[in-house]
Amino acid sequence: MDFSKVLAAAKCSQAAYIIDPTQAKVAFESLGHTFVSQYKDNDSQAVLSLNSTGATCLSISGTRFSAGKIGDLFDDVQLEPVDVGNGAKVTRGAYESAKQIWEWALKLAPAGTVFNVCGHSLGGWRTAYTPMFIPAAQIGELHAFEPPKGANLAYYQKYVRELARLVIVGNGLDIWFGYPRLGEWMHRPGLMAHLQQTGFQLIDTSKWPGGLSLGDHSINLVVNRLQAIVGAGVPA
Repeated sequence: MDFSKVLAAAKCSQAAYIIDPTQAKVAFESLGHTFVSQYKDNDSQAVLSLNSTGATCLSISGTRFSAGKIGDLFDDVQLEPVDVGNGAKVTRGAYESAKQIWEWALKLAPAGTVFNVCGHSLGGWRTAYTPMFIPAAQIGELHAFEPPKGANLAYYQKYVRELARLVIVGNGLDIWFGYPRLGEWMHRPGLMAHLQQTGFQLIDTSKWPGGLSLGDHSINLVVNRLQAIVGAGVPA
């Protein structure tokens, strides 16, 4: 796991929350990106940008609760299963709004573009849905920070190759990483990074210890802890 790349994706996920497009443009430019466009509606938000190497990045905002975007919350609680083939199921709210984001992004990007996708919370939830909207050849780096559980086992089996490089980052005792708590919903099987007050552990997603901390569900805290890890010189 290359924590320098993880940190860069976390900063994009952080900037994706900025609602004002002018301020969002400034934030992404400060990260060395070329700002392309911002998508925004009642229940979702995302930014399309080019990083310093010219790679296309789709940064998806999490729930904009502090900005009073109630539509985002509706997506969070719409947990009815949507069958996407071969018994693979995803949650309705996050899936239906993700479709709209991808329709927008694909109209702006040239055909065949490889997308690096990242997001925090609801944005990370939607990041794991990337294989439903673009083929494997167009999937670049995927980073999901503190995402809830967004699909069933059959979904991850269906897209095992496409999601093999999905980086999942949990934090502390985050209350929302274990949501939804009922049903067959789960995280992609495999390793994840569990950030702690100092350092981190690499654990299987099934070994998430749980927690009830609202304060640990914070992209700002995630960025701060990743900066400390990168500053300590942890090798990839």
